[in-house]
Amino acid sequence: MSTGEQTSASRPLRADAARNRARIIAAASELFAERGLDVTLDDVAARAGVGVGTVYRRFANRDELIVGVFTDHLDNVGARIRIAAADTDPWESVVVLITTIGELLASDRGLATILMAVDHSDPTLVAGKKVVETLVTEILERAKDAHAIRAEIEPTDMFGIVCMLAAIGDATQGVDGAWRRFAEIILAGLRADGRPVPLTTPALTDAQLQHIDECKLDHRR
Repeated sequence: MSTGEQTSASRPLRADAARNRARIIAAASELFAERGLDVTLDDVAARAGVGVGTVYRRFANRDELIVGVFTDHLDNVGARIRIAAADTDPWESVVVLITTIGELLASDRGLATILMAVDHSDPTLVAGKKVVETLVTEILERAKDAHAIRAEIEPTDMFGIVCMLAAIGDATQGVDGAWRRFAEIILAGLRADGRPVPLTTPALTDAQLQHIDECKLDHRR
């Protein structure tokens, strides 16, 4: 990790530096969504409207920037999941957890790519992941204690669930909200009492599937 990022982790950034960092992170997120991870720090600086030197003061290379973007996402996920953890109904907490993750992955095309490429051993990332993992464990254990989800569900099962939501969010780009049907199917598999989980999102039509294929072709060009 760069000296600049270590310093920013140990004391608050000045207001202008914090604004620049936020612009850099937002620009990088947009570019990762548009092009994948094959972007340069110069590209990010141009999109953010800041000097290249400003980007390099915050991130020494693209790998550090990827970590920075993912850490920012983790903070966002943690803040939203904390709302679910505070919910008084254990089942509804699980619903909020799954739909929050699905929504974030579907709304940011670059996030799934970053998820697979980021260095998960980075100390900053490890700290952010620990916060989220603790919240997820709390939600799932409370739901199991209430017999709201199946007793054999473990917190590590969230790895597979996140991968599934990431894949379906990416696969259904071009059809807003299509991922929700599959999130509901996942929730049905988690539920312990056998009560059906309503499928509130219609199944994909042949026309929508064709539109998805066309969107993917356009994205590859």
